[in-house]
This record gives sequence, structure tokens and C-alpha cells, in this order.
Amino acid sequence: MTAKKIDYSKSDDVSDQGVKLFKVMMRLEFALKDIGYCVPGRQQAAEVNWECYTNDKLGSPFWEMIKTAPEVQTLIETPPKKQIVDQGGSLVWQQPGAVSSIQDLIGATRRVRNNLFHGGKSGDPDADRNTRLYAAALFVVDQILRADDVLQTSFSGQY
Repeated sequence: MTAKKIDYSKSDDVSDQGVKLFKVMMRLEFALKDIGYCVPGRQQAAEVNWECYTNDKLGSPFWEMIKTAPEVQTLIETPPKKQIVDQGGSLVWQQPGAVSSIQDLIGATRRVRNNLFHGGKSGDPDADRNTRLYAAALFVVDQILRADDVLQTSFSGQY
């Protein structure tokens, strides 16, 4: 059998900042699960309970602090679109609602990571601003870690 050469070059299209975001989000989600923020009742899949964490540890005070930061305005003013499958089975981009709370901001941050990881780079409506979206998402994660010493300890592995 002749081995066909696989072209992996498209995977190089992700910038260093995109790779950093993926690594940071991977570690953040591990740390959140490590400190107990898992969706209850999921015995097979350990999934982060973002809503619970956001409500318990961040909430309105964090939103009031971060919403005026210039670094997050891209996420607040023009959040990344969400790729969905329409009723006809086609992949399409859906415009999200306005970012007006910490829950919305965390959702937009996660969507940046999801769009990066799950692909959708073909026809990506945010392609021209992915660098700004990656930077904004990394800023949000940085601020979360600065606000939560327990999460930061788990994230850094310095128990």
C-alpha cells in the first residue's frame, strides 16, 4: 500500500497568540474543574460549570471592574459570532446578543476559544480581527486569575 502524504500546512495558519490562548484556556478549564466547578450529574464527562463559577466568584463587581477596560472592548462591542448548523444542515455564522454582563463576557471569551479550536476558519467572519479577539480573551483570563487566588494556585500548579 502506498502511503499518501497528508498536508498539515493549514494547521500552521493559527498565530502564536492563538496557540497561547488555546493552551491558557486548556489550563484554565482544568483548574476550574480541579477546584470543584464541574457540571453536577455528569459522571462520564467532566465539564466546567461556567455559570456557577461566574456567579459565585466573579459576578457584578468583576463586571463593573472589567467592562471599561480598553483591552476587552472588542469582545463587548463586537463579540465573536457563533458557528451553528442551520435547519438545512449547513454551517452558518450567528450573530450573538449584546455583551452586557459578566456571564455574556465569559461566553464571548469561550466563543473565541471555541471558534479557534473547533475550526470554522474557512469563511470565518472574524478572521480580520482574530488577533484582537485572542488578546481580549487572554486579558479576561488574566483578570480572572488575578481575582481568584485559589484558581490561580491550581492554574499554576503551585499547591
